[in-house]
Amino acid sequence: MVVAAALAASCAHRQGPPLEPSQVIASLAGATTVYTLTNLHPDDERMVLYTANFQQPGLIPVCTEITFLRRGDDWVTFRVSSTGKEYEYDSHAASAEPFVQNLERYFGKACPTAKLEALTPRERDMVRMGVVVAGMSKEAVVLSIGYPPLRDTPTLERPVWKYWSSRLRYFLVEFDDSGKVEKVTY
Repeated sequence: MVVAAALAASCAHRQGPPLEPSQVIASLAGATTVYTLTNLHPDDERMVLYTANFQQPGLIPVCTEITFLRRGDDWVTFRVSSTGKEYEYDSHAASAEPFVQNLERYFGKACPTAKLEALTPRERDMVRMGVVVAGMSKEAVVLSIGYPPLRDTPTLERPVWKYWSSRLRYFLVEFDDSGKVEKVTY
């Protein structure tokens, strides 16, 4: 009985009608559809993502339509419209920014079509795969793997961006003077 109660409590935030986008992010007032603004890399086994943008093996492509389901002070659940999969998006200290500010960087009213069209054909291919390779612009890196956590990369003007694949493993994306990826070090 205690186990059943604990399981019900842990899943309680996944129940109920979908939220209006503005109930999650005020700047989405009037939005009828919400899209991912970058690729997201979830832990597909646990159906979770973090504001620290851990680079897990899953891929939710940029421009994916989502529906917000429930929200707490430091978490939100959403459903991917095309697959029906539901994910929890949790705050993490490494993001070093307020939760809603982080959400605004990853979810918006419109697909960033102009940004995608401005990429080279090779960069668009890499974004579709959710990877980073030498020669990509900073914009292409953000679209492909999201923003580096602010704790480790407080400004995108830095020549080295630090990303995490887990709590203990990270990799560096190094840019040349023209803002193109020079190398990725694991």
